[in-house]
Amino acid sequence: MQKLGELNLKQIQQLNTDDSSFLIRKHKEVLNLMMRSLQLDTYGLTWAQFFKGVGVGGLIVWLLMR
Repeated sequence: MQKLGELNLKQIQQLNTDDSSFLIRKHKEVLNLMMRSLQLDTYGLTWAQFFKGVGVGGLIVWLLMR
C-alpha cells in the first residue's frame, strides 16, 4: 500500500546538451520537451520522428503530384 503523498514517477532519459553548438543545443531541447510531454524514451521518440517524416514526406509528394 502506498503512503499518502508517495508518487511513482517514470524517469525519462534526457539528451545531453552540454558542449553543443547553439543549433544542436536548441534541437536537443525541443527533443527533450517532446520526450517529457509525450512520456517517450529515445527509442519511442525515434519511431515518432520516423512516422512524422513519412507523413510530411508523403504530404509533400502528394502536393507536388497534384
